Amino acid sequence: MATSTPNLAVSRYSDFRDEPVSRLLAPISGYQDKPLVSLEESIEPVAHLFEDIASNIWVSKVNCQNPANGLTQDEAASIHLYTMQFSTDPSLYHALNDKLRSENRNSLRPWFSYLKLFLTALHKLPSHAQTVWRGIRNVDLSSNYPTGSKFAWWSVSSCTISMEVLEAEHFLGNTGLRTLFSIECQNGKYIVPYSYFKDKEKEVVLMPGSYFEVVGQLHPAKDLHIIHVKEIPSPFPLVKPPFKKEASSSEPIKNNNDNSPTNFKQTPAKVAMPSPAPPPPVVQKVTKPPAPKTVASASPISKKVDFFKQFLIK
Repeated sequence: MATSTPNLAVSRYSDFRDEPVSRLLAPISGYQDKPLVSLEESIEPVAHLFEDIASNIWVSKVNCQNPANGLTQDEAASIHLYTMQFSTDPSLYHALNDKLRSENRNSLRPWFSYLKLFLTALHKLPSHAQTVWRGIRNVDLSSNYPTGSKFAWWSVSSCTISMEVLEAEHFLGNTGLRTLFSIECQNGKYIVPYSYFKDKEKEVVLMPGSYFEVVGQLHPAKDLHIIHVKEIPSPFPLVKPPFKKEASSSEPIKNNNDNSPTNFKQTPAKVAMPSPAPPPPVVQKVTKPPAPKTVASASPISKKVDFFKQFLIK
């Protein structure tokens, strides 16, 4: 993982250098069968990995009283704890993501109880289809993401919707070797109300096992590499959803305005009595007008060139 900045809080956004994008790993399942428990109980199997985890759990629960979106306090606090930067390494997000992208799926088992609580919370949040950003310094990843390739990010992917966050020196900055991802997501989860950093980072997370296609690349400067990707459905769910009756999380979820958790009960359809068949219509020959000429539109990534000029070395 690149470590070119003293601001460790941003490292969630660059914690993807080791993603195994050259091949697919086995899908993640089994955690969904765990019962929902308190945050304290969910962390117990992995508590030995951290110092002062009990105090960080307490802080998370104090900061997440009366959460919205139908979340329980423990569910909201599981998101809060994920975003925290611990005073001693590792932070929870780093330890969890390391196991999510490990080819040894058994190594993830101690995390199953926390994963059930955490993903239950994320699935309750409305999904947003929008462009989000994440980047990494001191490395060029463009050769790992050729145009047209498809890949999965197995870890929880922290992104931002803010241009100002991109410009900050402790995020991507304006100088040095950088790889920036422009991501058209379909199921982004806006976690600002539950984040330890609140509105400062404008954070949107992408679910583990999100599947993407590389749309194109742009290299506006020697040291700036921009990769444009879009989220697409996978043929099979790469991470089982936490609810047994829920549809695959790879399918785009409509963003309802009521902010309520998804209701998975289906309403029986009304059966209508058949009506008499109408008389056959009179068919008239209609001459089709000539099809209009299609004018190729500019690539979405090319429209961003003006914005990316501010990242060039001055």
